[in-house]
Amino acid sequence: MLVVRIWNYIRGYVIIKVEGINLERFINLAIAKGIYFWDIERINYTTIRAGVGLGGYKQLRKIRKKVNCRVSILEKRGCPFLLHRVFKRKALLAGGITAVLIMYFLTSFVWVVEVEGTEKVSEERIIRELESFGLKPGAFKYFLDTGEMETKLLIEMDQLVWAGINIMGTRAVVDVVERTDPPALIDKDVPCNIVAKKDGIINNIFVYQGQAEVKEGSTVKAGQLLINGVVEEPGGSARIVHAMGRVEARTWYQMSEEQDLRPETREPTGRNSRRVSVRLGKYTINLTRKKPDFEHFDSTVNINRLVEWRNISLPVELIIENCYEVNVIEDILTEETAVRLAADRIRERLAGVLSEDAQVVDEKVKYYPADNSRIRVEVVFEALEDIGMEERIELNTGRIEVE
Repeated sequence: MLVVRIWNYIRGYVIIKVEGINLERFINLAIAKGIYFWDIERINYTTIRAGVGLGGYKQLRKIRKKVNCRVSILEKRGCPFLLHRVFKRKALLAGGITAVLIMYFLTSFVWVVEVEGTEKVSEERIIRELESFGLKPGAFKYFLDTGEMETKLLIEMDQLVWAGINIMGTRAVVDVVERTDPPALIDKDVPCNIVAKKDGIINNIFVYQGQAEVKEGSTVKAGQLLINGVVEEPGGSARIVHAMGRVEARTWYQMSEEQDLRPETREPTGRNSRRVSVRLGKYTINLTRKKPDFEHFDSTVNINRLVEWRNISLPVELIIENCYEVNVIEDILTEETAVRLAADRIRERLAGVLSEDAQVVDEKVKYYPADNSRIRVEVVFEALEDIGMEERIELNTGRIEVE
């Protein structure tokens, strides 16, 4: 019945009052004509109240004359009447349309740029680099080439091994993976401990020199002492050594990627065009008036300063834009294929983060829609790796004090 009520509301209906002494005959004739009532309520012996659709109400005119009944409208309900009231108020309608257009226009821009995954690299520096590429608050998101920006960011910042830019509504989320430099080795003659360089659960511990401070199955945090370089001797004395050993632990990595369900391939046709212009301060003069007649094209821009002498540089630039025609071929991927492609890219990223001796023992893949044409894939990896890292023992100032 709920579906019927919704349908009647969309088509529109009226609440009527029928007055007369032949109400039963009135209802029977209406049903015979295919007119249906609902919520019939008898007010008194000669009056009823009911709901009827707009089409049925128009057919009641002939029936009411036959049975000498009087039909009047008590309420008008549904979309047609609502729209009629709205269209009569032109100022309200214009304001509503304007508000919708403004909302759509404002959501076409990036207003927030967020950086995730940084520990050592400054977020401010990443944001400054992205601003130089055109990604900043107020940028029109449909003109942003995120793939090109990711490549440029990796070229400009050697500290990063991967970068991903995802536009979600008015937010641009930049995921980065920092390059992990191997810890500096400490001379074997220098006393040191072995500490955890990341969180994990101990799987095996092999002590070659020193004293174990954790056991198999223990949960450890980054920086926690694993193998102590201070070895207790019988009688209460202590010996300081260069701790050595291997601490295998289970660790976890969570990474995500987005994948287009309708990716485009751009194949060059061999046709190209060149546009030349001169920029004088804030003004640009086009020397080549003809625009490329290509429907789809890629372009490269070369900007050259025309007047430079010693430390003097005038704001006169020659801009050469080379346009290369491309054929855009759209492919349609199944969810299974899209998930596989995104997961493969995530595995490549993980390979750049894991140490050479690390081994992936398990992975869990999940995905969900990012928008109408993209899905977001998240993979959680379980790895088995050596998490031990040497840390120098600073006598009298570090972990221990020697008297």
